Amino acid sequence: MGDLSLKPSPYESVLLRDVTGTTIRPGGLTLTDRALELCSFAIGTQLLDVGCGAGASVEHLRSCYGYDACGVDISPTLIAEGLLRNPALQLSVAAAEALPFAADSFDGILCECVLSLVEEPLKALAEFERMLRSGGSLILSDLYVKTATEPKGNLRGAVTRNQAESWLTQSGFTIVMWEDHTALLNELAARLILAGCSLDGLCCGTSGSGQRPGYYLLVARTA
Repeated sequence: MGDLSLKPSPYESVLLRDVTGTTIRPGGLTLTDRALELCSFAIGTQLLDVGCGAGASVEHLRSCYGYDACGVDISPTLIAEGLLRNPALQLSVAAAEALPFAADSFDGILCECVLSLVEEPLKALAEFERMLRSGGSLILSDLYVKTATEPKGNLRGAVTRNQAESWLTQSGFTIVMWEDHTALLNELAARLILAGCSLDGLCCGTSGSGQRPGYYLLVARTA
């Protein structure tokens, strides 16, 4: 997963990925597989991974499931790294708020540990809805705030569960599954701290906020 901004991404750090592995998010591919169980996509299903980083999830979707998967990320460095590792991957540079695909292009979209980093999350959700076919599935995992107060500090990109659900409903989605996986967030944060990595700018960067962070996995569908 890559940082959706034009400044250098903390997710490009070699030290960080030595600790987290190539997926760079709580739960890694385990949470991805959990969501895919519920979606029951057929072989050959067209999927898009938004914030794909160096393409680890795209490669997993293609090699382990036989999906026709592609990915986008705002980081040219991570996209170049992924294509160097596997030139057959369909990876390109793009932001979540302005995706270079036609309407109704995909049966499923994955956006894992990315939405809280996006400058305009509602615009990104509108893009996801535009590109999903009728009945298409959106897989989201991300940081959220467990208290009702306004997010601040390192949690400023996260929102409460109620706010996230409201955004999805407003954007034309129906939530079919929500699970709390905060334990995986805490486990990853502890590993990074022990390795001497800064949590600033990361989806698990929860220190000093004075609020209770959580981590969720959800599946939503279009009409």
